[in-house]
Amino acid sequence: MSKTTKVEIILNHHAGNGLAISACHKIINFLEKNQISYEIHKTLKDGDGVRIAKQLANHPNDSKIIVIGGDGTLNQAVNGVKESNYPNTALGYIPGGSGNDFCRGIKLKIKDPVVLLQAILSMKQPQIIDVGKAYNDDFSHYFINNIGIGFDARTVYYTNHSERKDFLNKLHLGTLSYFTNLLKVIKKQPAFGLDVDYRNHKKHFDSAYIVVATNHPYFGGGFAIDPTANPFNHHLNLVVVKKITGMTFIKLFSKLLTNGSHLQDKNVWHIEDSHFSLRNQTKQYGQMDGEELSQNEFNFHFEVSQHSFWLPIK
Repeated sequence: MSKTTKVEIILNHHAGNGLAISACHKIINFLEKNQISYEIHKTLKDGDGVRIAKQLANHPNDSKIIVIGGDGTLNQAVNGVKESNYPNTALGYIPGGSGNDFCRGIKLKIKDPVVLLQAILSMKQPQIIDVGKAYNDDFSHYFINNIGIGFDARTVYYTNHSERKDFLNKLHLGTLSYFTNLLKVIKKQPAFGLDVDYRNHKKHFDSAYIVVATNHPYFGGGFAIDPTANPFNHHLNLVVVKKITGMTFIKLFSKLLTNGSHLQDKNVWHIEDSHFSLRNQTKQYGQMDGEELSQNEFNFHFEVSQHSFWLPIK
């Protein structure tokens, strides 16, 4: 292993209904056995991940900052580092959430938290991975997975407030929680107006239903909304699905679940670019990396950025 004087752990002990805590216990046992200094920084309320990561990045040394939690916790840590005096500070990540789409999207193969930690500590140079940035006059935020408006975001809202979410997470069935709530949303999510600006073009939708700006293929714990998205090609992807119902929707969704051919459907529109803008015309649910955004008439500019990660990927 290369010399790491200390491991700074940002821990969301609520993530994954015990998955993050379990991973952290294994990590601590390894660190103590190998006499590696560490400190645990627990996130106790929303926004703590941003604050803690910013503080740690502002005091650079030979330590490595490692996040243990879900994608929402990693999102906060990335944004905290970006706000710091050293915005290129690399982050390690031990996934402990219910969805873990980021690791799925970058094709991280190592599942065991201790083996992953060993690989992280052995790394001499971090990996550069694309992240997205969404901003307007009042908002600026980086995202590692995606931002959704409408159907997907409403599903995230219902999932996060579901009484069965914790039970399914205990059974390691977090994706099933998302799927069951997705079926509820089909009847409740209305169509809405949407405008997209890209490559000096303007595209208007009268009946947008699913809108996802994504950094890699996955959302909702493993659903490949855009199999062509790639977190290493310096582009973001945008997928817009028009309002459809009944068997038409079921057939389209079965394509999404099986072979990705939904992108060729006449009711689906998608682009890949380094930047684009969108705005919807009625208040809708929003989500960013699985965390809720309040209902808004969203008006976002999107661009691709990069960040450094201590993650052993090829």
